Amino acid sequence: MERTPSATHLLLLAVIGWGCCLALGAGQLPEVDPATVKDLEELGAHYLPAGYTKANVSLADLQRLLRAKCEKANQALPAGSVNATALGTAIEQAGGQLMGCIGGLANVTEILDEIEKASPKGDLDVVFEKYCLRLPQAKACLRDFNAALQPCLTREERSHNALMQRIMDKLLEFVCYKNGDQIALFIAEQGPECLQASRDHIATCLNTTFSGYLPQVGQLSSENVADLLPELVLGPRQCVDLHDFEICTVRHLERCETITPSNIVESMFRYVRKESNCQPAIDRALQERRRAQALTAPDPADGGAASLAFVGRLLLLLAPLVALL
Repeated sequence: MERTPSATHLLLLAVIGWGCCLALGAGQLPEVDPATVKDLEELGAHYLPAGYTKANVSLADLQRLLRAKCEKANQALPAGSVNATALGTAIEQAGGQLMGCIGGLANVTEILDEIEKASPKGDLDVVFEKYCLRLPQAKACLRDFNAALQPCLTREERSHNALMQRIMDKLLEFVCYKNGDQIALFIAEQGPECLQASRDHIATCLNTTFSGYLPQVGQLSSENVADLLPELVLGPRQCVDLHDFEICTVRHLERCETITPSNIVESMFRYVRKESNCQPAIDRALQERRRAQALTAPDPADGGAASLAFVGRLLLLLAPLVALL
């Protein structure tokens, strides 16, 4: 019988899936539960922009993107001094190793079975404590993958890389805060069900804020595809888009039966944001938006005059009818 991902299943896939997306695309998936791969592909199909499906984006397309990315990052070096194809292949292999490493530390199917057995007893914290004790190994997996990316990063991306790595570490630390108390509380308070119910809205939030960073599917085979790829940085624009995604997502989660899931998700965003330099850019953007709203908002005084004028015109129109009564 075909297995349908539960809300808890989708949550766990989201937690480990962000580090494995490249490996999935590259087709390097050693020692990974096929059912987990299938569910991750379903998540990608739901949350990625329209057109980014397995049928439309081939392995050759992804390899071309990697090669173009590596060529662009090293374009200042003498021609022929860098083998972009070999660098791209190294990233594919590192992505496969990352997938295998994460899958070995946290097999989704096994975790689900343990959650099912622990929930009636109120022992979810015991389950997550077990896996959160493996956090140092998970960070090591990410560091190894990050090392493989370095030759294909631009100077600007390398300057942001340490920050991005710290943010990833902070995200893992948030999930495993107090050995998993946060995620245990999230599950106990119907967080996965809340995410599942808000799934379409979150996908819209994601596509509204971030879909513009990816080239159109029809552009993947173009010669200048490297110029269409976003830089892996967290600059002012990315900070503001991340903030907008947070506001949009939390707004929809607040409509769930309990407020705890939205509170935990909002806390996660804030926890990660503290590690970044985003707040000044966010404050400037919000201030500019308030100024723009003030310029376009109607003047209360003008509104009052307009209302009086409207009433006057209405009385003039009604006057003949009143005279006939």
